[in-house]
Amino acid sequence: MENVSLGEKMKIGICAFPLSKGKETGRGLERVIEELCNSLTARKLEYSFYDKGILRNEIIAIIKSIRYGIELFSKKDKCYFSVYPVSAIFPIFTGKHPHVTAVHDLIPFHVYGYDNKIKYAIKRWCIKYACVKSDMIIVPFLSTKNQIVEMFKVNPDKIKVIFYGVNHENYYVEEKIEKIENRIAFLGEAKRAKGMDSVIYAFSKVLKEIPNATLSLASYGNELEEMKALAKKELPEYSYHFLGFISEDKMRAFYSSTKVFLFPSRYGFGLSSLESMACGTPAIVGATLDAMDFLTDKDLLVNPEDPEELAEKILALLKDSKKYKEKRMKCIEIAKGFSWNTMASRYYEVLVEAYKKINKK
Repeated sequence: MENVSLGEKMKIGICAFPLSKGKETGRGLERVIEELCNSLTARKLEYSFYDKGILRNEIIAIIKSIRYGIELFSKKDKCYFSVYPVSAIFPIFTGKHPHVTAVHDLIPFHVYGYDNKIKYAIKRWCIKYACVKSDMIIVPFLSTKNQIVEMFKVNPDKIKVIFYGVNHENYYVEEKIEKIENRIAFLGEAKRAKGMDSVIYAFSKVLKEIPNATLSLASYGNELEEMKALAKKELPEYSYHFLGFISEDKMRAFYSSTKVFLFPSRYGFGLSSLESMACGTPAIVGATLDAMDFLTDKDLLVNPEDPEELAEKILALLKDSKKYKEKRMKCIEIAKGFSWNTMASRYYEVLVEAYKKINKK
C-alpha cells in the first residue's frame, strides 16, 4: 500500500442507497464501492456503510428511500461520502456536512434511447443538484470535471479528479495461461447500451475471414434473451457461447485466455476493459464519452454504431502478430497506472480536506 498523509482519522458515513456493494453485483459502480470499502478496511480507517440492500421494484424503492432518509437523519459521522448522485440526495436533504459526492459519469445528459426516460430524468436532476449542493465532488476523468463546470457553473476547485483502479493482485499477466486461438470475448451487461449488439454483428463479419474464430459472451441483464436471439439469428451455433456471470476466482483466466477483448459501449468507460488490459489482453472499446480519457490509441477505439469498423479492428489485431504484440504491451502499461489502493487513499484525502474546510468556517 502507498504511504500517504491522511491527516486526522475520522469516521466516515458512506451513503450508498439505492446501490449496494459486493463482488457478485457486477463490474460497474458496485465494484468501485466494494474496492473502496475494502481499501479503507485494510487501512483500519473507520466508516459506516448506509444502504438498503438490492432493490427489486419501484414500490419497494420508494418505501425504503423514506426509511433510509429517516434513519440517516440521526447519524453523527464526521464526514459523509455519497457513492453516486442519487445517493447524495439523502445526506443533502438531511443537512449532513461536510458532504462529498462521487459523480462517475454524465450519461443521462448524453445518451438517450437505451433506458427508462423517467429514470434518466430523475438521474439528471440528482446529478445537477448533487454537483451544486455538495461541499466537494470526486470524478474519475478530467472531461467529466470540465463538463460539470460548464453545465452547472460549479467552482472547479471543489472538483477532484481521481482515476478508477485495478486490483493488481488479481489481474496481472500470467504467461502460463495460454491464449485460445482467435478467441474474442465480451464481459458486461447484456444490453445494447454496452454495445453487445455491435459485438455480435461485428463477429459475423470476422467469421467470413477467420472461420475458426469464437466469441465468448460473459453477460447477464434484462436484455439477455434479446441478445441471445440476435446471436442465434446472426451467428453459426458452434461459433459463440453465452457464459453468464463469471465469478471473481475465474476472471483472470477468462481475460488471459482471450485474444481480443471487446467493450464497444455507448456509455463510455468500462472496468472490464481495464482489467483485461492488466491481464495482457488488448481491449477495443467504444470511442464515446469518458472512455477516451483513459485510452487514446485509435486502433483500440471504435464507433459503437459501426460493426464494420469494429470487425476491421479485430481482424487487424488477429492477423498482424507484430501489431498485436505492440498493442498488448501498450495495454499492460496503461493498466499499471490504475490502482484501487491509490484511489481509496485519494478519496480519503478529499474527505479529510472537506472536513477541515467546513470546520474552519
